[in-house]
Amino acid sequence: MKIGMGLAGLVLGSVMMGGCSTTPRVDRSSADADTTVSREEARAVTIRKGDGTGIISWDEVVADMVSADVVLFGEMHGHPLGLAIAQELWEDILVYRPDAVLSMEFYERDQQLAVDDYFSDVTNREQFEKAARRNKGNNAPGHIRMLEAAKEAGRPMIAANAPRRYVTIARKQGYDALKELGESQQAMFALPIGDSKGGYQDRFLKLMSGMGDHAGEEIAAEFFRSQSVWDATMGESIVNALELGSPVAHVVGYFHVQFGNEQGGSGLIDQIRLRSDRDLKIVTIIPLARDDQELFMGVEPEIDEEGNETGGEESDLHIADYIVYVGAHK
Repeated sequence: MKIGMGLAGLVLGSVMMGGCSTTPRVDRSSADADTTVSREEARAVTIRKGDGTGIISWDEVVADMVSADVVLFGEMHGHPLGLAIAQELWEDILVYRPDAVLSMEFYERDQQLAVDDYFSDVTNREQFEKAARRNKGNNAPGHIRMLEAAKEAGRPMIAANAPRRYVTIARKQGYDALKELGESQQAMFALPIGDSKGGYQDRFLKLMSGMGDHAGEEIAAEFFRSQSVWDATMGESIVNALELGSPVAHVVGYFHVQFGNEQGGSGLIDQIRLRSDRDLKIVTIIPLARDDQELFMGVEPEIDEEGNETGGEESDLHIADYIVYVGAHK
């Protein structure tokens, strides 16, 4: 992806001239800091262009992100290095775009009041975590640091996802059951719009229907309804958040944003585009649990005795604008 002129070019020049040593940072001496990954280690990773044309510098990625409307951080949940990379990029975005907005898959719409109370100092950290139902299992240090950076910068954080109870209704009873709920309840979620058919749906159904029988296919279809409500709700939340500033930086599991440059490739990106009245610039970055390798070759398939290919993995080409190989989660 080429870095355009204008804001992106100005930011790139500023970053290269000034470096990041003057970048204001959140206090990382607190107990929630992820001590397994240093700031230097996170910023030293090799970032590859998703089209396979080579390596791109950290500063160029930041410049591209600050010129975007939406930045999607696809993550492997709980991966320390992957989370640290997102943290550093988010903090750089805040420096050059002080009107940026943070959005999180991991907070649901009925938790927005808890977020707002904490950001406006109505509650303290302990009260916030209790109100937002945070615990060690769902409160990754990387997410805490991104949230604290937004709070310190005076920027909002959007609790972007649908509460699980409504998603469960979509799975078990279908969309019509959700349409029968009251106005205040329907404000907690969005239903998908447009045609969901495409590579995204195909990959999801293939992943979920491992049993390979009709029952497995039906169960997979039910869970895809849940997935679609998540994507629709997050997409609507992101588009609404653009009224508060940009870019809207949304942190989400990477499956939601893969292959987003093709229609039907990403359920989330499709829902964002369908809900916006203008052509948005969306930048995506995904960490992958692979050893660093050359030219996105993937894993070579094995050949069985009959000459058929077995195993192997799809190419990583075009799954995102930027890709970082971060190694397996230790």
